[in-house]
Amino acid sequence: MTAATLEQTAARAMATGQPEMIKAGGKVAYQNNHQNGVGPFGEVDDATVKAAGAHVEQFYKIIEKPLGQRRHIRIACLGAGYSGLMMAIVFSQRLQGKNAEFVIYERNEDLGGTWLENSFAPKPDWPNYYATSEQIHQYMHSVADQYDCNKYIKYNHSIKSAVWDESKAKWQVTIEKSPQRLTFVDEVDIFINAGGVLNNWKWPNIQGLETFEGKLVHSARWDTEYDFSGKRVAIIGVGSSGIQIAPQLATICDSLDLFIRSQTWISPGPGINEPTANDPDMDSEYNFSEAALELFKDPQILRDYRAAMIDRRNVNYKRWIADSDEQAEAVELFRATMKQRLGDSEKGRKAAECLLPSFPVGCRRPTPGPGFLEALTRDNVDLRWDDISQITRRGILTKSGEKKYDVIVCATGFDTSFKPSFPIIGRNKVSLTDKWTEEVPKAYFSLTVPDFPNYFCFIGPNSVINNGSLVLGIQMTAVYIYRWIEKIQTEMLRSVEVRSDANEDFNQHIQAYLERTVWTRNCRSWYKNGTIDGPVTAVYGGTTFHFMEALKHPRWEDFHMTREPSAANRFAYLGNGFTLSEARGDSVGVTQTINFDDFMSLFVLPNTYS
Repeated sequence: MTAATLEQTAARAMATGQPEMIKAGGKVAYQNNHQNGVGPFGEVDDATVKAAGAHVEQFYKIIEKPLGQRRHIRIACLGAGYSGLMMAIVFSQRLQGKNAEFVIYERNEDLGGTWLENSFAPKPDWPNYYATSEQIHQYMHSVADQYDCNKYIKYNHSIKSAVWDESKAKWQVTIEKSPQRLTFVDEVDIFINAGGVLNNWKWPNIQGLETFEGKLVHSARWDTEYDFSGKRVAIIGVGSSGIQIAPQLATICDSLDLFIRSQTWISPGPGINEPTANDPDMDSEYNFSEAALELFKDPQILRDYRAAMIDRRNVNYKRWIADSDEQAEAVELFRATMKQRLGDSEKGRKAAECLLPSFPVGCRRPTPGPGFLEALTRDNVDLRWDDISQITRRGILTKSGEKKYDVIVCATGFDTSFKPSFPIIGRNKVSLTDKWTEEVPKAYFSLTVPDFPNYFCFIGPNSVINNGSLVLGIQMTAVYIYRWIEKIQTEMLRSVEVRSDANEDFNQHIQAYLERTVWTRNCRSWYKNGTIDGPVTAVYGGTTFHFMEALKHPRWEDFHMTREPSAANRFAYLGNGFTLSEARGDSVGVTQTINFDDFMSLFVLPNTYS
């Protein structure tokens, strides 16, 4: 094999992005299933290798760009709830003007979403300990305005499908604009699903539901115009929604029947973070006093109070460890307070006998339910444990007979199977719906899935929905996705996809860990997709802070990565030997510090475990 021939072969290899060579006994051969130093053109001797070396070198060309220069990228995000809003904030603060485009498609006419607690953006004038949905909505609008996020959001735009195009390494996202029903395709490099899990509400699968001639209402699509006064009302389901609705309706309707198939724990106060004597002044309805609100105007005081609330919530995580002292204490506390609130009347004692669970606190989601237990003792409220046979034109048929109702409220929650409500088709035409129908839903740290390159999601399978602050988990997810966006842009990556073995190993660990928690115990729960003994698909294995720490330093090695054609060499992104800051003429004096801690903070993220 001559130097010229080797040079030609090297050129072809470089052009196809496969310049892989091996050295064995001083010989070089191209790795095309050839052994013992013999390549497709015969054996290569040392003299030929030496002569050809200089020629081979010339086929690798330095890309004349500085380290850190970003390639153009377009990102589409589904949903303008809390997750989508957080992604928009990250973009506005870190990616705006950095050769990137970002758009959020929101099917509703306003931002919203399901979220639980406060966030990184302080709000010193919260009027009460537990914010109302209206207050949260107003808060989200104020944050969106503060970070100029509205310019990214397209309202009344529904995503109908997302299909990965391997030839382009892009997602083809089909969108329908309402009310015109105009359909178009957006071609994007990265697709982010920020729809969460509690967004696809469902009617109960009960025979005859569509035949009911009265008023049919779902808790997730509440009719604010309907007047329930004097009506005969049935509520199907006493999960979180039913428990919140019942006490409100009990005071205005003629009669209220609650159809229940599972026992449930009602937490002892307005929430699992019950206020303590260390809290600022508040009244019996947990409204802060004027003096407390004045204190909160001091950023440090507000920050310290928020930190104390987070610590209090985090300590409660130990309750979820089965057979722990904290779990035993929780059972005793919850049982005592539920009995106390139900009272000693015959109706209260009967309700306690039926409602108090035998399973651990937390197996199902504990619900605060202010006024719920008290409502059960009212004369116009009854618990119904009969299995519903069917819905009739006039009401509900059980084994006890038919009962007439004016209104049926279905508080039956959401589809928690994690299967998307529209087709998401990944590499090799793999459907995410089919994948998670044929097997238990599995995701890598809840946010990415094998066969779906450049795809990330918020609150996917086994997320931190009951592990502490969900909002902190959402914020960390957004930061993690940002780290990938930055890597894709600056290292000339074409696609990134989590490895199947990494995903399997991660989920094996999570499921093994969950065996020690109350979430796997014998109760029907949406954590197990509405089953009693199915695998836990909703909850992460650890605290929220454990989740955050695990994501802080991404494990790039858990991913398959493909590079842009011009970056066949994995280090091509190093460019011309200068950084982007140097190329722009920026100062590099920031590297000069006065102590070791300042120096380390330039390069090492802080942690929460030491």
